[in-house]
Amino acid sequence: MMHDSFLQIYSRSFFKPWQSFSELLHHPKSLAFGFYAVFIQAILYTCVYGFLILGGGQAFKPWLNIPVDVYYQYNVFFCGPTMFLGWILATGLIHVLLRTQTQQGQFEQLFCLLGFGISIASWATGIHDFCSSFLGAIHIIDQRSYEIQLNSPGIWRNLLWFQMLVYLLWFIFLFTTAVRIVYQVNRFRALAFGVLAFLVYQLFFLIFNR
Repeated sequence: MMHDSFLQIYSRSFFKPWQSFSELLHHPKSLAFGFYAVFIQAILYTCVYGFLILGGGQAFKPWLNIPVDVYYQYNVFFCGPTMFLGWILATGLIHVLLRTQTQQGQFEQLFCLLGFGISIASWATGIHDFCSSFLGAIHIIDQRSYEIQLNSPGIWRNLLWFQMLVYLLWFIFLFTTAVRIVYQVNRFRALAFGVLAFLVYQLFFLIFNR
């Protein structure tokens, strides 16, 4: 039996997530594909923080006890590992909670699908973050001035909030889809656990990445 490649399934996940996620459940390389998907975003955002260092970007006040002026120099090493750890934490919690209600579904299945959800949804902000930080790194734009504009009333802040809204909705939709496919629960229960999975992943990630 022929199976689609990672790139075929990944690209289709943007437009037909239900079909792609359903196919992943029975794909012999599904677990590896989940890692590939998250690895894409881990590399992308590690580059973003590297570019921010080169461009002299200024972080928000971090939750960790690290000076703002040097935060990105540490953050570049936090990004990838915390993305993977947040993914594991969210998957483990949701699987354990749903195991009290159903015997349907496996940890590895949810792990793979949430990995794809993380990767696909993160493009909502990833394209902008990569492009703007790269332009700052090569000094086509002034990174700090641009960051001030992003946090001041105007079109750039509106663009930022639009991206964050798309990010939020896309994450919840994809995580809900993953839970529903793996555990065969109704849409309302899937939504509740999808939102919980997003909150666990995002809050853990935000502790280390500001």
